[in-house]
Amino acid sequence: MWSAAFHLVPYALVASASALGLAATITVMRTGRLKALGFAAGAIAGQLFACGVLVLIDAAVTPGRPTSHPTLEAVLELGLGLALLVLAIVVRRRPTSAERKPSGRSHAVLERLSRVRVVTAVASGILLGIGGPKRLVLTGLAAASIIGSGISGGREAVLVAWYAVLATVVVWAPVLAYVLLGTRAVTRVNAGFEWLTRHRRPVTFYSLVVVGLLLVVDGLALL
Repeated sequence: MWSAAFHLVPYALVASASALGLAATITVMRTGRLKALGFAAGAIAGQLFACGVLVLIDAAVTPGRPTSHPTLEAVLELGLGLALLVLAIVVRRRPTSAERKPSGRSHAVLERLSRVRVVTAVASGILLGIGGPKRLVLTGLAAASIIGSGISGGREAVLVAWYAVLATVVVWAPVLAYVLLGTRAVTRVNAGFEWLTRHRRPVTFYSLVVVGLLLVVDGLALL
């Protein structure tokens, strides 16, 4: 159980590393506590739904439901780890002029979030939790890892919940700080976001290298 939970951490960390997700969270936090709580709850619910559905699909297509499948876990971890290391090299070598700037679409999304109602905030959180291609791929890998671990029943549901909480930490953690500390939390989270924006390249590079190496080492240990 603990081993399976640990193997989900790298997938969740990569999934939660979203500048747009953090910017959206800060934007909703500025509209009030109730909307921020709804947005965070929606994000967790959306991630729970996506991971739960993919686990059910993987369980249906996996014959015999093996008690353990370390080879599958190793292949998944090695594949993702090597992909992250390659991506780190690309980020490192990318010219400064090629740094990606916020798109007009992102600005439009944030602008709409600044005027949302509670129900809309919840719905927006659900969509963020389900995510786009990147998050869905990582959720699929996490689901395959859960099935490959051989854990079933209630413990499988616990792993799905564990992954959902970790993968949405960039949303619920700032909101929790906002609920506990008030507007001071918004100021501090925004300052942290601005720092990350200024140092995006080194932060991205070293994060990819650390997570990628962890996945490769653990994948080799499973073989």
